[in-house]
Amino acid sequence: MRILIKMTGALCIMTSSILTGIGLERRMRKRWQLFLETQETLTFLEKEMTYHRAPINEAFRFAAKRCKTELGTVLLETAERIEQRSGRAFGDIWKETLKKHFPPDLLLREELHLFEEASMALCNTDTITQRTLLEKYVDRFQMMSETEAQVFREKGGLYRRLAAAAGIFLVILFI
Repeated sequence: MRILIKMTGALCIMTSSILTGIGLERRMRKRWQLFLETQETLTFLEKEMTYHRAPINEAFRFAAKRCKTELGTVLLETAERIEQRSGRAFGDIWKETLKKHFPPDLLLREELHLFEEASMALCNTDTITQRTLLEKYVDRFQMMSETEAQVFREKGGLYRRLAAAAGIFLVILFI
């Protein structure tokens, strides 16, 4: 009976350690995908809004169809709130929607601030300024995406293996 309890405890410790490692790796991958998708979406929106002259709500709906992360939900809800014509500023709508749909522990405060700043590029009335700002934000998100990709490649598997090793250590310690 005592051995069965120890084996169950060891199994629980190993399972929780491995799941912790997988969760950390998944978080890194999600950050990388979000930055990459934002860069691609801003490039798409630049073409839609500057060359095709699509209204922002239509451009957001088209872009949201291509998204696989929370960014798609943000774009759809922002488009819906724009169509409501409540008289609120676009920047306020954008910030509220970002805070509502982005997980609070996914981004650092500076990164969330960069997403919020992107509203200046998205709602600019001058097409030349808008294109310039969108290109600037595309470059910034591309840099962030490349950095996160490198971090994910270097540390993703390492976190998983270290968590498993920590689980083995705890099992040995408790037995």
